[in-house]
Amino acid sequence: MKEYSQVRKFISVLMIFILLAYLSGCTSTKVIATSDLPPKSSKYAYIVHGETLKFLLEKSIISNDTLYGRINQTYFDNSYDRGNKIHLYVSSDSVIKIDNEGEFLSVSLVGVTQVSLQEVKGVDTFFLILGSALVLFFVVGIISWIINPPILVQF
Repeated sequence: MKEYSQVRKFISVLMIFILLAYLSGCTSTKVIATSDLPPKSSKYAYIVHGETLKFLLEKSIISNDTLYGRINQTYFDNSYDRGNKIHLYVSSDSVIKIDNEGEFLSVSLVGVTQVSLQEVKGVDTFFLILGSALVLFFVVGIISWIINPPILVQF
């Protein structure tokens, strides 16, 4: 029974690291200039934030200093929380132009006050957790060996 208590202790300490990595979101966020925006990229979801409006765009392109895209979702909460995102914050809702059908949106990059790039770092976080777990495993093993050294039996 004592051998299982060591395993439980190890797993509980390991779960702390996993929980911290999960709660951190494994993302990095940085503010970039509008000139650094990719002209066409399926790697990022564009989210346009107005004063009262918020739109998730798909198939977005940038042409002639204007962002064009199909409106995927209009939302007021953080329901879209997966993948790489580019958040565009505009000075007012009047900068956001929506076509008559409400299907396409365009935003002049001149009216953008801030651009925030949010990237998921899943692979880096996986290796960080794996490395931490290995270090923790060896530290617990060394401490266990120091506290309860093995008894050598001579024949």
